[in-house]
Amino acid sequence: MSTEDPKPMTSATAMAAQFGPLSLTMLNDTPISPAWQINFLANFFTGPIYRDLAARFGLSRPEFVILFSLSQQPGLVARDICLVTGLPKNSISRAVSELLAKRLIERETDDTDKRAKKLALTEAGRKLLDQVVPLFTTRQNAMRAALSEEEAATFDRLLSKIIFAMPGWVDPE
Repeated sequence: MSTEDPKPMTSATAMAAQFGPLSLTMLNDTPISPAWQINFLANFFTGPIYRDLAARFGLSRPEFVILFSLSQQPGLVARDICLVTGLPKNSISRAVSELLAKRLIERETDDTDKRAKKLALTEAGRKLLDQVVPLFTTRQNAMRAALSEEEAATFDRLLSKIIFAMPGWVDPE
């Protein structure tokens, strides 16, 4: 342990106190530690926030994913949302139906492919996202508070590098 940065020991002690000593072993001393760490972070980041969205807004994870995807790229079809999120077709299909019923999205026939149904946010969907996205950014900022600006930039670059390499390691469906 370096004398320059006593935070890791303090953090490790706090981690063991909250989650038990086994968590430290499973996060650091296994053949799948990096994958386990990613899963661990994802679970503790998203679990509470999706429970909050369900309780406060009646919004499921797939419903949020669709709304957020459409806010970034209007006119997607359900198949596109499956591709960019990794969520299964049945989850996206069910969530699309729910969002249509809640009038948070609308569907229109694609001019170039009459079978395809393009999706778009309604005004109500945009207003809901305006309330929901800050919950994610607040939580993200709290999670990243442990990193310096330089570390956060490095973390972002490394995540992007892994994500952009996905075609080499993701199994095709």
